[in-house]
Amino acid sequence: MVRGLAGSGTGMGDKVLVRVPLPRLSIVHVQRRGIVLALLVGVAVLLELAAGVGLAYVAGWSKVLAVLDDFHGTWLIALVGALLVSLIGYYYAYRGIFRVEGGPTLTRRQMHAVVAAGFGGFLAHGGGALDKYALQAAGADEAEAKARVAALGGLEHGVLSIGGCAAAIAVLVSGRGQPPADFTIPWAVIPIPGFLIAFWAAERYRDRFRGQAGWRGMLGTFVDSIRIIRVLFAHPLRWGSALCGMALFWAADAFAAWAAMAAFGFEMNVAMLFVGFATGMVFTRRTGPLAGAGVLALVLPVTIWVSGAPFAVAVVGIFAYRMLALLLPMPVSLAALPTLRAMACRPAARAAGTAEGTNEPALQ
Repeated sequence: MVRGLAGSGTGMGDKVLVRVPLPRLSIVHVQRRGIVLALLVGVAVLLELAAGVGLAYVAGWSKVLAVLDDFHGTWLIALVGALLVSLIGYYYAYRGIFRVEGGPTLTRRQMHAVVAAGFGGFLAHGGGALDKYALQAAGADEAEAKARVAALGGLEHGVLSIGGCAAAIAVLVSGRGQPPADFTIPWAVIPIPGFLIAFWAAERYRDRFRGQAGWRGMLGTFVDSIRIIRVLFAHPLRWGSALCGMALFWAADAFAAWAAMAAFGFEMNVAMLFVGFATGMVFTRRTGPLAGAGVLALVLPVTIWVSGAPFAVAVVGIFAYRMLALLLPMPVSLAALPTLRAMACRPAARAAGTAEGTNEPALQ
């Protein structure tokens, strides 16, 4: 792909600020005023509360109160620590998607701001819009930005599926009755062949749909995103930090959910938990509206309950996990707002020198 430039400088040492024509949708939450952001935070919290209260009613108030009485606060410290570790993993995975195949570059401050906003998910506006905004601000054209955003989503769910596959195989080998076969068998048999078929198809049809309009263009973006992920897996020594970072992100995030239930007296089998966790993660905080507020708090307790946790414990524990995962990154995300807003103006010389500043070719 060829990166379009919004302007040019007088030389590589000059910095001429230009306004980059970024998609309006990409900056909806980033450009909100403080009072509107506060209102959106309130809506997200209310959605989480509504989901938690609704499931608590289904579980039974007496059972929920009994779970609350068995509280061990030390595990919440472990939960917070796990979320911090998952942020570190997310940073390396995110940076890898930007850098692979000579991708556009951001300053360290810009990268930290975008990662903080994407990790918390609240400012992302769903669907990777913030990531597309950042990529185009760094000099990528729209097609490349779409491909890399799709690759980030594919890497998120792809690495999660590998973890789900390993956990499901462990459950099946152990002979446990939970999670049920309709949870474990698909996880055990689908992800690896799915990866191999996708990688083969992306390499075979890489040029057929590129530059097309309509659904062919969408398919071309999908093929390009799979090819980016394929490069990560094909060169683990070079891009292992991205793969390990995403694996660390999911492992720490799942442990945070485990620690939340342990805080209320239930230490769940790790493999069983991960099958339920992977099944219930219908989208990530980065891609879900308002960081998935309300939806994940409804789905995750149910899938983890089916996987073997007492329902009342799953409801209370996952509610605590979701609230902390939503609120803890919030101050950092809001502090990153000035940097995110300033990215709409970038040095044209830096954009022009992106490819020259790396030893890798631009994404073809």
